[in-house]
Amino acid sequence: MIPTSAAPAARRRGRPPDPHSRSRILTAAETLLDQAGYLNVTIDEVATRAGVSKKTVYRFWPHKPALICDLIVERSAVLPVPDTGDTRAELATLFSLIVEYLTAGPGSTMTLLVAATSDDPGTLAKLREQVVAPRRDIARNVFQRGIARGDLPADVDIDAVLDLWHGLVAYRVTGRPAALPRHTVEQLVDLAMSGHVPRLPPT
Repeated sequence: MIPTSAAPAARRRGRPPDPHSRSRILTAAETLLDQAGYLNVTIDEVATRAGVSKKTVYRFWPHKPALICDLIVERSAVLPVPDTGDTRAELATLFSLIVEYLTAGPGSTMTLLVAATSDDPGTLAKLREQVVAPRRDIARNVFQRGIARGDLPADVDIDAVLDLWHGLVAYRVTGRPAALPRHTVEQLVDLAMSGHVPRLPPT
């Protein structure tokens, strides 16, 4: 007969983590992020607010950037830009979505998170593939529709334009905090519509 002390080790490892704890941790991290900003988010405080131990947090995420990355991935809605047949209106909608995402909610943390994950290729790749890439695809489609209608130059460098737009908004959020006036957005859209945009090199 096998003694009870020889029971499989798996039985002595304690209870599995609460299946709802992950969601509570994400909610606590989101609240703290909104209140204190990325630099002031700590695993200690997240665990306290979620009512779990630090060990429980680390069961799901190896460090803070990985936790915030999953928060951004899971709670950032990817909004389409409908095909209305009006290129200028679609570009204005696209630019407004860029401003809204980068200045409010989880998206406002993107710049700091990218810097914090520079030595973590896995987390950075997840952020790019699941957050950046889907939005980039939607944005490219808007420009490609405008090209197909003849409203934009066929050789417009779409990636360069998107980088300029995103870069301006991100800089206004982190480098020189200031609002981006609506008329500035409209002027930048008008520049694109008039063909004053970066062009691809001739092939």
